[in-house]
Amino acid sequence: MKAIKIIGIVILVITVLAFALYFYVKYKSNNVVDNKNLEISIDKQANKFIQEGNSIGLVIGIVKNGKTFIKGYGTINKEKQILPDSLSIFELASTSKLFTTSTLQLLVDEKQLQLEDKIQTILTDRVKISSLGQNTTLLHLATHLSGFPSLPNSFIAKMNDEKNPYKDLVTQDIYDYLRTCEAKQAEGNFEYSNFGMGLLGHLLEIKSGTKYEELVTQKLLDPLQMKNTFVTIDSSNQKFIVQGYDENGNPTPIWTDNVLTGAGSFLSNASDMIKFIKANLKDNETIISKSLIKTHQRQLNGETGLGWILPSSADKLLGNKEIVWHNGMAGGYSSFLAIDKTNRYGIIILSNKAIDVTTFGMKMVRTVRTQSWKE
Repeated sequence: MKAIKIIGIVILVITVLAFALYFYVKYKSNNVVDNKNLEISIDKQANKFIQEGNSIGLVIGIVKNGKTFIKGYGTINKEKQILPDSLSIFELASTSKLFTTSTLQLLVDEKQLQLEDKIQTILTDRVKISSLGQNTTLLHLATHLSGFPSLPNSFIAKMNDEKNPYKDLVTQDIYDYLRTCEAKQAEGNFEYSNFGMGLLGHLLEIKSGTKYEELVTQKLLDPLQMKNTFVTIDSSNQKFIVQGYDENGNPTPIWTDNVLTGAGSFLSNASDMIKFIKANLKDNETIISKSLIKTHQRQLNGETGLGWILPSSADKLLGNKEIVWHNGMAGGYSSFLAIDKTNRYGIIILSNKAIDVTTFGMKMVRTVRTQSWKE
């Protein structure tokens, strides 16, 4: 009996301490002192991030209270020691999934398709999908609720080049997998799926009769004047691409993908991404803003909008309760994008090292939210 009583007291103490810690963190997060110099706060955190070896070159772009801020830190290349800037181009990786889901919403608003359309109805005679995927819709793909794995085992078996893993995949690989839908869970189960978002991009190609990159350019990038955002690298944009580095600091090439392009194949710069942020902050900012803002809405009572990730309990505890966000990481790059439409600010972080910038990004979101520009 004595031992049971001691255990009960210990549990009570731990519970009280946990609640105390929770309310302390919540209080501190909602009562941050505004030092009234946001730029200095950004500089301090960005320089520390690089000094700790988390990035080689970093560009941070911010929109807040009608002011746009873009600044580079570190270098575009270890061999050149040149500061990156608003025009420096980075691989976005999965952050560009938002371009896929934004294009989906634009096509829905044009009445070209519906979110509830089943993928089998679009694939028609191209492939007979396994019964496991017969009820999967475009909405399931756009919200990671399709039940598809991140990548099928059949894809992983072909991804033998660590420096460029997706390059050997072909469209037939998609169809071969859909015949079995191996390891697919029932719809409604959240599993972040590169395959699912890549399939969505492919389905948009089929429905529109236009190649994925061209379709996104027509529907999204051209209306926003995002002229330095692309998948295909050529002589006009090559010179602006910063060198990417793996997590150990070794140079690595841009990943190429001709099959799951919709999962995250775009490159861009901070100047263009600021245009995307602005278009997602205000309904009447651009001719397509109303459609873009629809993608922020929670779907199917899940954890996402259309592509956008909604704030978790931890995000809310830190005060970031109104944001929608996404991140990305490829062989030599990482990115983070967050928008708070309620409080009218947004941030883009681009890095040329394959180390996740999400935690850093969330800290920066808190800084942007709590600090004001120097008067």
